[in-house]
Amino acid sequence: MFAHRVFLPVLRSRSRHPQHFQHRAFFHTPSGPNNPQTSAKGWRKHLHAFRDRPASHITAFAVLHEVTAVAPLIGVYYLLKYFEPNIPVPSKILEEGNRYINKIREYFGWPGLANDSPMLLHLATSYALVKAAAPLRIAVSVAMTPWVARWCVVPVARCFERLGNKIRRK
Repeated sequence: MFAHRVFLPVLRSRSRHPQHFQHRAFFHTPSGPNNPQTSAKGWRKHLHAFRDRPASHITAFAVLHEVTAVAPLIGVYYLLKYFEPNIPVPSKILEEGNRYINKIREYFGWPGLANDSPMLLHLATSYALVKAAAPLRIAVSVAMTPWVARWCVVPVARCFERLGNKIRRK
């Protein structure tokens, strides 16, 4: 129905030369309730922005995905360190892990850990918790991608573009 209203009057009124087909109806985005961009619900309303600027959206998603991994990793580690929960791990495994990490630390010239140090256990637990929350992290990253692309990535890219233009002029 839509194609008949827009394209056929143009085809009937113009000659068959290719230059005459560059009429506004071929490039016009309709507005109103039949427009998929204005009537889209949920995540689909951001789809046209992704089509216009895929690099900014991919960059925004990558940054968000990493931020939602690193920040909770650090936060969970310090929460575990502060509250010292009793994580049921055999002491033999903890000592063996600390011995292995001490060899690596000595190789780099760092001081070793005590055999009963819970640092490795806290690191492993926080890593496991962040990995278990991956579906939530991905959902948050996808939900925030359009906003971060619009308000963070695009302005930074424009600054670099302006800087590059200034350098080229000199």
